[in-house]
Amino acid sequence: MATIDYDLSVLLMNVAQRGGSDVHLMHGIPPIARIAGALGVLPYKPLTSEIIQDLLNPYMTEVQRGIFQKENRVNCGHTIGDSRYRFSIYMALGTVGASIRILPQKTYPLASLGLPPIVGTLAYRKSGIIFITGSTGSGKSTTMAAMLDCINQDGRPCKIVTIEDPVETIFKPCHSVFVQREVGIDTPSFAMGIMDSLRQDPDILSIGELRDEKSIFAAMTAAETGHLVLTTLHTRDASTTAQRLVSAVPAADQETLRDQLASSLEAVISQQLLPRADGKGVAVAAEILVTTPAVRQMIRENKLDSINDVIQSGMKHGMITKDIAIKNLFAKGIITKEVALENMRHPETLNSAFTGQT
Repeated sequence: MATIDYDLSVLLMNVAQRGGSDVHLMHGIPPIARIAGALGVLPYKPLTSEIIQDLLNPYMTEVQRGIFQKENRVNCGHTIGDSRYRFSIYMALGTVGASIRILPQKTYPLASLGLPPIVGTLAYRKSGIIFITGSTGSGKSTTMAAMLDCINQDGRPCKIVTIEDPVETIFKPCHSVFVQREVGIDTPSFAMGIMDSLRQDPDILSIGELRDEKSIFAAMTAAETGHLVLTTLHTRDASTTAQRLVSAVPAADQETLRDQLASSLEAVISQQLLPRADGKGVAVAAEILVTTPAVRQMIRENKLDSINDVIQSGMKHGMITKDIAIKNLFAKGIITKEVALENMRHPETLNSAFTGQT
């Protein structure tokens, strides 16, 4: 047994209180935290693989320890103090490591997130599938939790089933009731969890991630059979989400998936977090695709490359392109010109749109 001279729960809560987002435990160096987007070494002694293992053992169940021993990786979640933490435990060059994401249990009102107003109305769709996309750390889980809590708090009586790996936000029932299931603990897979939920009289399914063709088709079946499905994908923008989904299944199944997607897709919310000009955190730039008859036809005809053109001309439907979202942030002085130029698809249009801004 290694000698541990600090409590991991205390370390995590200290980082959370400082507004940190991640803690990394790696062999040979002290713990590292990401605070305000920057990595920094914490004032502790270097870790060894044995110490890391001993620090993590209390946060794994017997089942999770078995998974880790068999697969050299496991994900799990825990509530410590006022925050919830997502543990990604892994092996690297024969040593144990962990990346721990801090997930505050507070759910934020949709209006406070800086998202376009259309997102609030999307939460009240009765059926179909809504994708929330973006890179890791782009706030996808925060947006999905805010949408679910909006439904819960605003008086819509629903049964909401969440399927996650691991469970992140734990919801308190208000007008809705929740069944929250964790992959690997409560259900063997996302696909199995989705199919089981269809026998449990849900109104809404919240799926942490679609990882394979089985979970993709299960989610599409749920959306087609009268349920509202919220889920996430790691795609860089709204226009490429359909392409990513279709390419994730075998060629023989792609036409079937396009038909399902054309009939059930309601919207894509694609997010990117950008540093604020005042240095106080980040601001969200969101591209929004709202499905119209034209979009459905493009999906059926496999004209997925043309979807971006529809977003550019779809403002009356609540759509917004990534570039317009970034321009709006720049025009309000929320982000700097440098940040805007670095992240736009067509940065040459910035000055023509907002002359005189710096």
